[in-house]
Amino acid sequence: MRELLQTAEKIVERDVSVLILGESGTGKDYLAQAIHACGPRRNEPFVVIDCASIPSELFESELYGHERGTFTDAYARKLGKLEMARRGTVYFDEIAALEPSLQAKLLRAIQEKRFTRLGGAQTIELGARVISSSNRPVDELTGGALRRDLFYRINVVTLTLPPLRERREDIPLLAKQFVGKKRTLTPDAIELLATHSWPGNLREFRNILERATLMADAGRAIDAAALPHIEAPQLLVSASRERWTLDELESRYIREVLRITKDNNSKAAEILGINRKTLREKRRRYGIV
Repeated sequence: MRELLQTAEKIVERDVSVLILGESGTGKDYLAQAIHACGPRRNEPFVVIDCASIPSELFESELYGHERGTFTDAYARKLGKLEMARRGTVYFDEIAALEPSLQAKLLRAIQEKRFTRLGGAQTIELGARVISSSNRPVDELTGGALRRDLFYRINVVTLTLPPLRERREDIPLLAKQFVGKKRTLTPDAIELLATHSWPGNLREFRNILERATLMADAGRAIDAAALPHIEAPQLLVSASRERWTLDELESRYIREVLRITKDNNSKAAEILGINRKTLREKRRRYGIV
């Protein structure tokens, strides 16, 4: 994630096309918005084109706009999304969902940086930056899901978001962000979150924590029982039959946070809400090498 964000920081000021790849729910939309918001176009519109939901027969009208009288229901001039974006950013969400014929028409507009409204004669400049996304891997995109010429046009820079299961060390920090400063999570809740496979990635993660925050009693830490739709690992099931002292509970919590953060004292101390000196003292006290 650090490498990905460092690359994103390098391109926010540059007028290059960006292709964001990643499984559904990994945060592709958020990354596209962040690139727009941090760059020189931040005060211009950010226009989203949902390629998977626009009917093919309406795509050109949505993209380029149309003049009055172009077809039966065209009672007035309509601006297309490319024109509405002005000099901002146009974001093609799930671009591989477009039919090949529509991909060819889109390629022409991106390549020539101009287009014409349906039924019109005036050439309009495409001044917006182009960011695209797909939940398909590169080999599928180049293997037929996208026209190769379109792929190379939108793929000046590629940013690939890893699934949540490949960045488990981020889970405690993400959980802390989603539940807010006034709520905390118990050690068993942290462990349960860290062991789940997260097929829905960040979208699933956020939804579950939002629901847990609503369902848990006010003023109490969120425990594993408040996390819906997550099956507890056998370790927690057996541990729930035991009685722990406060020291045992704290020791287990610290060990779990250190495991998830890969023994990073600074990150672990932040999650635990203590400073690094206190963490070192507790590690010595509990024999955590």
